[in-house]
Amino acid sequence: MININTQKVNIFDMNGTFTLRNTVKIPYLGMNVSHIEEGKAIADATRRALSIGYKYFDTSANYQNEVGFGEAIASSKMNREKVFVSSKIADRDQGFEPLITAFNRTLNNMKLDYLDLVLIQHPIEGKIQESWRALEQLYVERRVRAIGVCNFNVAQLKELIANADVFPVVNQIEYNPLHVDHDIIEFCKENGIQVISIGSLKHGEVLELEEVKKLAEKYDVFPCQIVLRWVLQNGVVSLPQAEIREHIISNSALFNFELTEEDMSLLNSLSSTELV
Repeated sequence: MININTQKVNIFDMNGTFTLRNTVKIPYLGMNVSHIEEGKAIADATRRALSIGYKYFDTSANYQNEVGFGEAIASSKMNREKVFVSSKIADRDQGFEPLITAFNRTLNNMKLDYLDLVLIQHPIEGKIQESWRALEQLYVERRVRAIGVCNFNVAQLKELIANADVFPVVNQIEYNPLHVDHDIIEFCKENGIQVISIGSLKHGEVLELEEVKKLAEKYDVFPCQIVLRWVLQNGVVSLPQAEIREHIISNSALFNFELTEEDMSLLNSLSSTELV
């Protein structure tokens, strides 16, 4: 089994965490809020998730639902320190001044004083270093607790790190049984960069795999739970997207079973990318 996160963590608690390179604790299970409409839809979905026990929400200005999300957080009366909020900087907002402006707009929309994690959504040639310098400033000012990137390959990470004052602690990438980029996974593991999964279910494609269906029968769970549990046991943060209560609940019901090493190896073998 390839375990991306070398920390000794027991994956049997919805509120469990991995520890980032800068010592910030990040929940290993959260909810991505993309494709949920602004207003009542996102507010209701966020409240449902909070009531079920979610503490981590993955947002982006691109999702166009920051206001409703922020209203749900405020109305929950939950201690801000108990909720982990991440956001991604859209491509149009990269560069030093545009990023600072976009960050301030996001905080204003959400009515928050700080964010727990901010990521550059894509590596845009010619803007990476200026965008990173802006994130570093926000980090030094303690307006964000951790900074990282999305969709960066090894060469892009090496270039960023070589010119950075603050080390990136996260890389959010596509990660599912059909898509595991071994090179970037190994680089992140060796450099203490936490991998966060996007596209865990690959738009439902992985749920149709016979191997996944058979394991779901074996463990008496839904296919999505097999895949999300696989993500966690490989040391990767999981951020499934959901809106209705039943899906939010099923995406979190991952802690009363554990995949065997044999079953983990089976799922690991499905990727077209070679694993070791």
